[in-house]
Amino acid sequence: METSSLARAVEQPPEANPLRARALLGQCRELVRERLNRVIGEALEKLETDLMKLAEQSHARNEQQVFFEAIAQLRRHRGEFTVAFDRSFLEVFDRRLEKPRLASVTSTAELRLEDLKLVDDSAIESEIIVGQLAKKAKDAIDQDQLMGVRARIGHLLANEDLPDDINPIAPEAIIEALKRACDHIPAELAVKAALLNAFQPYVAGGIQYVYADVNQCLIANHVLPRIRHHVRRAHDGGAQSQAPRPQGMDPAAAARMGMTQPLRLDQLLAMGQMRRSQQIPIPGAAMGMSQAMATMPFSAAEISAALGDAIVNGTPEVRSQVARMLSDPQRYAFEPALQIPATPSLVASLSEMQATLADAPVNFLTALDGELRAQAHPLDQLTIELVTVVFDFILDDKALPQAIKAELARLQIVAVKAAILDRTFFARRQHPMRQLLARIAEAGTDPEVDTSAEGPFVTGLRAIVDTVVADFKDDLAVFTAAQERVDKLAAESVKVRAAELATKAKELEQQEQAEIAHASALAEVRRRIRRRTPDFVRDFLLEWWTRVLVDAYLKELQGDDSWTHRLGVVDALVWSVGSLRKTEVAQLASMLPTLMRSLLRGMNAVEMPGDARHAFFNQLMQAHTASINAAKAATGETTLPDAQAANDPASEAPAEEATPATPAVSGDYYLHAVKAMERGALVEFVAEGEPVRAKLSWVSPRQTIYLFTSAAGGRSLSPDALAQALRSGAARLVGETAGLMDRVVEAVVGPHSVPA
Repeated sequence: METSSLARAVEQPPEANPLRARALLGQCRELVRERLNRVIGEALEKLETDLMKLAEQSHARNEQQVFFEAIAQLRRHRGEFTVAFDRSFLEVFDRRLEKPRLASVTSTAELRLEDLKLVDDSAIESEIIVGQLAKKAKDAIDQDQLMGVRARIGHLLANEDLPDDINPIAPEAIIEALKRACDHIPAELAVKAALLNAFQPYVAGGIQYVYADVNQCLIANHVLPRIRHHVRRAHDGGAQSQAPRPQGMDPAAAARMGMTQPLRLDQLLAMGQMRRSQQIPIPGAAMGMSQAMATMPFSAAEISAALGDAIVNGTPEVRSQVARMLSDPQRYAFEPALQIPATPSLVASLSEMQATLADAPVNFLTALDGELRAQAHPLDQLTIELVTVVFDFILDDKALPQAIKAELARLQIVAVKAAILDRTFFARRQHPMRQLLARIAEAGTDPEVDTSAEGPFVTGLRAIVDTVVADFKDDLAVFTAAQERVDKLAAESVKVRAAELATKAKELEQQEQAEIAHASALAEVRRRIRRRTPDFVRDFLLEWWTRVLVDAYLKELQGDDSWTHRLGVVDALVWSVGSLRKTEVAQLASMLPTLMRSLLRGMNAVEMPGDARHAFFNQLMQAHTASINAAKAATGETTLPDAQAANDPASEAPAEEATPATPAVSGDYYLHAVKAMERGALVEFVAEGEPVRAKLSWVSPRQTIYLFTSAAGGRSLSPDALAQALRSGAARLVGETAGLMDRVVEAVVGPHSVPA
């Protein structure tokens, strides 16, 4: 089989990207959260009227009392309910995302008698109410929107058949969040149930539009799974369904233990399929797969002959099928084929080439004797071709530096020999040769490892490859020892970056603290400045006194230099230049010496220039003089030069009202992608046209700075700057994908999961 034919015969699967999935899930969470909070807010405006109508329509005194109590509780706890629902939705969403992982842990735990508890009747009733309301909501939702959300969220969670108890935005999840919010109201279950029932129509109607927005968002981000409109019938079931008889299977082969006709590959496959579906009973309930395969009605010679015929005379598709069988022998009940011995003359020839071509990574297929290769078992021929394609893929990977590719190329003959001697090369991730190749590729693509041709890592790798080529005979332990040496080599290379990272991280953390301190100081000063505060005082406070406050914040100063005391200086200064009453003149005169000392002390702390200090104090003295004179000249207690302005409360209002620090809901996918990134994530930056791959090595405590490192150096970015780089194409998320060897093997032998 030609290499190109094999490559074309297999379709490469798309790479999964958990990082992108987490980002989109985060975006969906904020989108649903914002929409639902709006729905709850609108419902609260109308709920009291609805409950009153229900009370008027009811003829039972107990029911009326429940509705009246619900109205009273709603009035009393309306604000708390809104906050409780928002928090409850986030808790339910996050818990459902964790549920599959927790379930796998819980399922393995031993059940103990002391763990068994009786469930409270009210809890059971609550669950029944939640289930009924969720069913009502589900029935009111457009089924296309509902199935679309289920399929797309399931696609992000790698669970195409996503059950409702795991779907974080299923109607059950939203009703559960509503029920949790109602639990914060101190009332009886009947009152809470009345509230839940009153909310239900508004929530059901709102979910309809929420799901439409979620579907639109995910479609825009190319989350396009196949949506299966499946109706489950009563007679559907795996236990009673009968699999059709595999085509090409000789009926006699399934009934007796021998065959009179030559075995064909399709018959071998059919027998494996029948054994897996247990249409032919496997002797011994506790019998393992290998033992069961020993009872197959095919001898090793028949299997070997069938494989040889399929490889030599079969179409490219048939040969690709054999390759898939090698990669997943349990799936195809194909373990006996792995026991076919290697052709001795071929192994001897490869050993000779291993020694003579050690320093000349040429195309070894041209050097391999054609007649010898033709005489080898067809499975050996196929193995050579498959390993050759594997190396073609590896050496074509753009992420691997050339120096690493050169050393990997020198291992090609060794890899072919190892795959022939141990045919589980394609079936096991833990095959020592595969592990060595994968570890070299992993270290070679680590941005923190220096992969320059004459660097310490590549020099050490060259020595390791020399040892492997010289020492490998038939013991795979050689590869395990080599992998341990590669691990140490990579660790030493990364260790050099660790010291640099610690220093840089400390600097950036101090920078973050300074930025937070400056923002806090600026907010506090702006909150204290009044509309009538003179411009020179406003400029001094914003430009210089914020630095004084930052100094107190970062150094954690105490006493007269503390943050609190220096904020008090701001209050005193702003008051001193405001409009004074006659009775306040003496107060100003008594506080001025202390105020001046505090101002001078702060100016010294930040090294304010002398000429700037002199100009400020001159203007301050003039302002104080004018205020005192105006107060003395006033005819009444509250008479000022501009009485109307002085009596206007707005004149003493803050110049800039402080806004609550509530995070805005963002629908930006790229910002969510940044927030979803974890340490170790890889990002490719485009610098002057050449991509530079870097690793996220550190995130500041407040998540305002992201530090990326590579052998070429480091760079730090804010979340907004990183999101903009991703949005503009100046950066690209590499994502979390399978290791290079796993991806290559799957690309070569088929898109099946490769067993460990």
